[in-house]
Amino acid sequence: MKLWQKLALLTLVVVLIGSARFYFVWKSRQNPGVMATQGEKVKPLTQDELAVVTEYYFASFDQAKRLEGKPVWIKAGYSLPYYPYAGGQVQFGRRVGELPAAEKLSISKLIKAVAPAKEDNRVPHGTRQYFAVFTLDGNADAKPGTFAAPIGYVDGANETLYCDQLFYYDDPRTIYDNWPKPVWDAVAAHEPKVGMTENQTRMAVGILMESSSQSQGDRTVTYHAGPKTWTVTFAKGVATQVKAG
Repeated sequence: MKLWQKLALLTLVVVLIGSARFYFVWKSRQNPGVMATQGEKVKPLTQDELAVVTEYYFASFDQAKRLEGKPVWIKAGYSLPYYPYAGGQVQFGRRVGELPAAEKLSISKLIKAVAPAKEDNRVPHGTRQYFAVFTLDGNADAKPGTFAAPIGYVDGANETLYCDQLFYYDDPRTIYDNWPKPVWDAVAAHEPKVGMTENQTRMAVGILMESSSQSQGDRTVTYHAGPKTWTVTFAKGVATQVKAG
């Protein structure tokens, strides 16, 4: 084949490809609904997903001090250790336990303290740790006294605050005001019930959980809520079976 014939053939192929592409683009524009009908259906957002959860994105200890004198509610249930606070000191040797999910705290002040090297409270030690000093006043069974829990740390010039991950800044009952009373009763008792969603279950028994599946709403999850363990099976978005221990 001569050179001019090769060039002509190449040009013809390019023209055919371009024409075909033009045709298919034109055809799709004649029926703009085709792409939408053939694509995956968009799942509507739930009321929980539409709920407004305030976050402050504190970048420093001084910014976080705006929490002093205000109430917060535990978001990261059963994951935040707390200690008695007396004489201006965190009593590391008398660790109380982990703060329950949805528990209400009244923060009096924020402080800095050096935790013992062997004390693992799920927050890096850094140079110093930051602590919220508070009282528990969420219910009649709350422990009396003043306590402290780690909320962040400083390492040299670098500060890290976990407040948004640890706390709700508004009463969860107002954030999720669509939840019925039996759900909130289960949350207050820290016990999951059949019919609850995964979000409602986390509100009751915290975030320390394990599962072999990532399919939220259709899986079995084991929750570690302080001294208790709960195994909950979810199907189609709600709990169908609850086992203690």
